[in-house]
Amino acid sequence: MDKSPDEVLELARRSIAERKVEAQHAATLQGEARFERERPWRAAFVGAMAVLLAALLFTPGPSVDQKMLMVARGICAQEHTVALGGLIFPICARNTGIYASASITFLFLLLVGRQRAGAIPPLPIALVLVAFVFIMAIDGFNSVFVDLGQTPLYQPQNWLRTLTGLGMGVTLGCTMLLILNSALRQDVRYEQPVLGSWRELGGILAIDFLALAALYGNAGWLYWPLALLAWGGILGVMYGVNLMLVAVFTGYEGKITRPAQLAKPAVIALGTTLLLVLGLAALRLWLESQGLVA
Repeated sequence: MDKSPDEVLELARRSIAERKVEAQHAATLQGEARFERERPWRAAFVGAMAVLLAALLFTPGPSVDQKMLMVARGICAQEHTVALGGLIFPICARNTGIYASASITFLFLLLVGRQRAGAIPPLPIALVLVAFVFIMAIDGFNSVFVDLGQTPLYQPQNWLRTLTGLGMGVTLGCTMLLILNSALRQDVRYEQPVLGSWRELGGILAIDFLALAALYGNAGWLYWPLALLAWGGILGVMYGVNLMLVAVFTGYEGKITRPAQLAKPAVIALGTTLLLVLGLAALRLWLESQGLVA
């Protein structure tokens, strides 16, 4: 008996749906097989992180805060730095704001369940995030006017550099998570915004302002948490970019359902990031020795 057009369409829809399920199942099985094959890479990642941490904490010579300054030397000019509890932050006031806030934002989004989010925030919130970028740019250009001997719009202040950097950091943290999810995850929730409500944005900003108050209120006991958030943030962004590039070029694009599946590109990205950071630091030292930079 001939089928009606509606029945034919329904059969076609079912066939397509079944093929999608089969394809997803095959991709999952392939991912699990790769996960098991790459078990040694996970051990290598843990070992590499342990070695780097031990080098930071236990190698003789400079103190830990001085080592952090040395590592960041080629990434940040380290002008307009902030001191807290008698210790200098490893990156400048503006970058301290940007990358401490980026770390806070990234961790906050993971805690509220945005691990798979693949959509931009609602338009009003997205516009606020864009505004944060422009506000920091205005303050940055104002500081450049002073460096060039021009009359600024207003007198630059370190607390303003950090404050405008905090806003930029929120935008950066949201952007990094969104890009990593979209590029690497197989199970992206394209209907879930990376930042979904004013309450979430307000929560991030509240933590940021507490950090700002601690920094400029001279709460010396908070030096290490804040310094590690900022220093780890700037290195983390560099590492995240390297990880994404390595993962894409080694065939992991759109195939990840859990972070442990990224063990192999994670180890490779550790190496490329370390080479980049050390190379930039060496270049900075050479430029300083030649009198080309202050």
